[in-house]
Amino acid sequence: MKKAGGAEKKKARRSSGAIQNGANRDPSSDTPPRKQATKKDVFQLFAEKVRENKDLVSRWAILQETRVEYFRGKDFVSFLRNHPELKDILDSDKNLETEDIANVLLRKNLLVRCDRVVKTVRPGKRKLSTWPAHLEIFPVSSFSVLTKYREKFYVFIQLLSLSGC
Repeated sequence: MKKAGGAEKKKARRSSGAIQNGANRDPSSDTPPRKQATKKDVFQLFAEKVRENKDLVSRWAILQETRVEYFRGKDFVSFLRNHPELKDILDSDKNLETEDIANVLLRKNLLVRCDRVVKTVRPGKRKLSTWPAHLEIFPVSSFSVLTKYREKFYVFIQLLSLSGC
């Protein structure tokens, strides 16, 4: 019988807490307080959607002692060509070229350009690995559809820390 009394006390506490929280809320607002606290940038929303989409070819590597997911520039170009509906998130900027979108993401620090740490071919191999295991941040951050820049690698900055979660 002791358990039944304890359960009633817990229920009473929870219901009184809910009443107090409801009293503090603004009756004129229809949305929950968390939803109206932050309005995200359209490019941040775009970056989240691209990152969540599994059609963008990506791999895992080590960047400054941290495991990150990265993709190649040419894969990003073909991904946006195959998924033009993602550009609709950008509202007024949806007519931008892929190169311009990537440059805006780089400027807003939502994307970081990287390069492979090991730039020499290992003994017994003929060419460099397509997907290197170790990356370093490349000092010049720009995106170009020219061949030499499309071969570079890009990493999305952790969007969880930016969104306040």
